[in-house]
Amino acid sequence: MTREQDALRMLAEVEAANADMAERAKAPVWYHPALGLLIGGLIAVQGQPVPIMLAFYAAYIVGLVLLVRAYKRHTGLWISGYRAGRTRWVALGLAALAMVGGLISIWLVRERGLTLAPLVFGGLTAVIVTIGGFVWEAAFRADLRDGRPL
Repeated sequence: MTREQDALRMLAEVEAANADMAERAKAPVWYHPALGLLIGGLIAVQGQPVPIMLAFYAAYIVGLVLLVRAYKRHTGLWISGYRAGRTRWVALGLAALAMVGGLISIWLVRERGLTLAPLVFGGLTAVIVTIGGFVWEAAFRADLRDGRPL
């Protein structure tokens, strides 16, 4: 076998491995809605009494740990949301939207007395993060198919 044939064979193996990884990296269908509910809930509780907020924060941390475990068990891997590639822009956009929504809702409660603002923004954030999770996953899988490393 010549060097060129060997290089082509190895390239084909890498491409096949990336395609296999792209198929494996599909979260359970409930994963993104669960993440959306956790992050939306983080905003929704901002207008609540401190004990309720603290209880939710504890549930939030436990929920994140359980989601990571479930994802690893389902796919066999864990990837940072902020990795290089298309996914970084999706993750940063989602983080920015959630942060802005949270800040606006807190401002509306404290400055305008609109106590329902966190619930509204929390619900919107849950939907945005759920959709964004599916977008992130599609971007990750596209990165793998295009040969970008994990």
